[in-house]
Amino acid sequence: MTPAAPTPKSKVKKTVAVKGKSVAPARPTVTKAAAPAAPAPPPAEAKPEPPARPRAPEPNTAKIAVVGIPSSGKTTYFRYLSGHFGLNLPVVYIPSRGQLGLPVYGDVSQDVVMEETTYEAVNPTNPEAEMETTTRLYVSRPMADPTRLFVELSSGQEEQGVLTKYPLPTKYNQFVDMKLYFRHGMGGDITASQPMVLHTVDEAGGIISDYFTYDRLWIRNVKDEVSRDNCLVIPQFETWPADRQELWRNGLTLMGQFVADADGIILLLSPQLGSIRESSQQISLARGVLRYVRERNIPLVIAISKADLLKDFYGEIEQVLTSRDYASGFDVTDFLTKRDGSGLGSILVAAQANSIFSVKEDAFLVASAISTGEGRPLLYGDAPVGQEENGSHRGVPVMVNTTLPVARICERVLAKRAAAAAPPS
Repeated sequence: MTPAAPTPKSKVKKTVAVKGKSVAPARPTVTKAAAPAAPAPPPAEAKPEPPARPRAPEPNTAKIAVVGIPSSGKTTYFRYLSGHFGLNLPVVYIPSRGQLGLPVYGDVSQDVVMEETTYEAVNPTNPEAEMETTTRLYVSRPMADPTRLFVELSSGQEEQGVLTKYPLPTKYNQFVDMKLYFRHGMGGDITASQPMVLHTVDEAGGIISDYFTYDRLWIRNVKDEVSRDNCLVIPQFETWPADRQELWRNGLTLMGQFVADADGIILLLSPQLGSIRESSQQISLARGVLRYVRERNIPLVIAISKADLLKDFYGEIEQVLTSRDYASGFDVTDFLTKRDGSGLGSILVAAQANSIFSVKEDAFLVASAISTGEGRPLLYGDAPVGQEENGSHRGVPVMVNTTLPVARICERVLAKRAAAAAPPS
């Protein structure tokens, strides 16, 4: 008989004792065919870092208040200036300035160009409740789409906002506090420049006009508040709902605090208003501002906004845009005073008669967004003016003289500071 083949020994896992512990011996390494690598996921689109909150103003920051009645162009003026200082959008000057530069530019130490805070009364039944606030930060980074003028909003929201249209205070129970950061000085040398803040309150009903029209509402320092009793000077104030009364009092207080702390004022006047009521409101505001700057002895500059509505001035704009070689010699002083081209000659002459300012040096025609007459701004840049490409407008809005009032008020404020600091002769 053939002996049976020896049965192979079964492999038994052995353990080795190491310092009182059982450790299994290492298994032989088995090399397997590598599986095909999965395609790498597309790289995530890098999102820009949100901007830091605006830094606290430097101790020597000059504060410029901008005032004007509703529809005077305050919101558009601020947002287009933020486009110039943050995105370097070009400005057209009429009359032509040649190669002369202006000593105003964006504050490179600030990531935020403009800060907007909306105050809104949300509980009509409880006027003692705090107002709801929403802050938007305009930063100097454009969106990727070069055909649209956008500025990134960094308020924790995903949507983006159009520079000129987001949002407007249209309800009686809200107003917007706007601050624009920039610097004054030649050559962009931050160590030799002066920090500046342009400040306004944008409202739907007339807080600014009421504040300047009634002297009793004026406050003397930034810690004062406008009292409800003082608000009774406003016609029909007592008939308003309680929440509107409180919102108005808060708005007047905020208005008074930033104006009381202002080193100078830019008064925006509109040449064409929609009603006699608005025209009378603008005249009352101008008179109040003239009294205010005379009492406080602070510089005043007047900017006539929406100047593209003036036929003669619009014709000059067209010539400048259509002919690159055209050097405008438009006489602003003659147009404003002798021809009363803006319909505001009486206000300007009255201000000059009080030695508050000079029409020749301190009055400007400005247009933040030239209108095509179809609800869209006139554009120039990558394509001919007004041309559409693939259904969308290309280029950037035409701004005229928007930086001139800012540069002039800065010049006057700093000249006053220098005179005050000079030793007596």
